[in-house]
Amino acid sequence: MARLPDRRSLSGRQSPSGRRSLTVLLGVFAALSLAGYLVVRALAHPTMIDMVVYRFEGQAVLHGRDLYGAGVKVDTAGGNQLPATYPPFAALLFAAISWIPVGALKVLVTAANIVLLALVVHLAAKLIGGWMDRPGFAERWALLAAIAGLGLWFEPVWTTLRYGQINLALAALILFDLTRAPGSKWPRGLGIGLATGIKLTPGVFILWFLLAGRRREAAVSALSAVGTMAVGFVLLPHASVKFWLHKVFDTDQVGKTYITDNQSLSGMIARITHIDDPKALWAVAAVVVVAAGLWVAARNARRGDDALGALACAVTGLLISPISWSHHWVWAVPVAMLLAVRAPRLAVVWCAVFLSFLIWAVPHKVIGPSPDLNPLQMLLSSLYPLAGLAFLLWAWRESTRAQPVVGS
Repeated sequence: MARLPDRRSLSGRQSPSGRRSLTVLLGVFAALSLAGYLVVRALAHPTMIDMVVYRFEGQAVLHGRDLYGAGVKVDTAGGNQLPATYPPFAALLFAAISWIPVGALKVLVTAANIVLLALVVHLAAKLIGGWMDRPGFAERWALLAAIAGLGLWFEPVWTTLRYGQINLALAALILFDLTRAPGSKWPRGLGIGLATGIKLTPGVFILWFLLAGRRREAAVSALSAVGTMAVGFVLLPHASVKFWLHKVFDTDQVGKTYITDNQSLSGMIARITHIDDPKALWAVAAVVVVAAGLWVAARNARRGDDALGALACAVTGLLISPISWSHHWVWAVPVAMLLAVRAPRLAVVWCAVFLSFLIWAVPHKVIGPSPDLNPLQMLLSSLYPLAGLAFLLWAWRESTRAQPVVGS
């Protein structure tokens, strides 16, 4: 894969003893960050409400209960009642965890998500290249551990672990797909198709493959996504009919568009206009952004910059989705890694946005129409989509530069 010219490696001109000291410091930072996270998490007593919903979906599959019927909701901690919103194929996968007691499942899912964060960082470094994948063995893994340690404190990652969400699993599956060698036994596109069958939104990568001229990957991903639908119809025919003919179009079941948790274009527009569900305005904005974003993503891929193309595609998908909860933005970690290699100053600003938790300074628990927000609250309520649009603008500027060269 073609890459941009490399920056100086982590080792740089340091002496062996200096490199060892840096490696130790990075490892210590990673360990302290993980320990600090576990302490704060224990004090926060997270309910992991989405994990509870996944478990319910799996139980519904095993016991033949209705997944998507009117009024079918799961009682979770704190008085929340949440419906099943994932495709039937996902519910079939969730059956694997349905027998585990909630207390034990919380521990397992938390541990799995921490491991998945480390895997996302590893795969992102592999995709991005540059100095991140050039240091010696110990230095490389200490660096990646430190990045993962910092990533634990990104609000989307923190919230993903807090709710027991599957965002990191989907990101890892997509990145694993994108980093396969052309002759790999795992065909490129298979992971994206499976991810699309679980949560729909990764389907934006299929469009990216098409626009980038990668017909084989597009075909593999599309066929594997259709395959997940077929599995659902064979094993859960009634649930599949309900989901694909009705549920998939009902975004109200997912949540209120205007609340601050929704960090997509539709949420930003709803808060600015005080229109609770601005479908028409969102549709226009989404068409413009998806066209521009995927054009930028495909343009970068065609010039050999797969990393920037893939991450521009991921950000485009987050922007145009009717609902992108803040925890969906776990892609902020790979984007921060890319910017650290290509534009360090921008990386600092990007990290400040996603480490700040400032979106939680805006009212969240709102019952009724979109609330009046002062200008500062309005800005803070849409930090992620604004950052995403800025990233796409930077990605467009990068796409106008000279053709990348193969790294030395």
